[in-house]
Amino acid sequence: MKPRRACFARPTFVDMMKAFGPVDAMLARLAEGWIHEIQGAAVFLNPQDGVWYEIPAALEGWIALWERLDARHRLQLDLDPVRKIVARLRYSTPIPPELVAQAQAVADQCKRAYRRMDLHEVGSVVKTQLIVNEAEQQGLTENAA
Repeated sequence: MKPRRACFARPTFVDMMKAFGPVDAMLARLAEGWIHEIQGAAVFLNPQDGVWYEIPAALEGWIALWERLDARHRLQLDLDPVRKIVARLRYSTPIPPELVAQAQAVADQCKRAYRRMDLHEVGSVVKTQLIVNEAEQQGLTENAA
């Protein structure tokens, strides 16, 4: 009997919403010129789980994930606009609308790439990134994987 091979599964509309909904929501708020703040930290309410997350940390995780996917798929993404937003949020400096528009263009580029990817492979990369995030959060490593 031949071993079963997983089928190539392209993302559905629902998969796209799950993957990009939080980032789109964060960037939309920034484009409107406002964000929520809790104890001095820029935060957003993730509608998927109802939890408040710090925007800089969430975007850093998103950047790290797309760096992994970029390396694997040779996408040649320029994630600098998103990195600049993270830095500006961390240091409470104004974020120009042009920078937000650039970050939204990066997210759109990531969406186009994501639509061509295999969900099983992306899921594996996401799990790896979540493990790295947790290891870093626990102080187990400074620069994992």
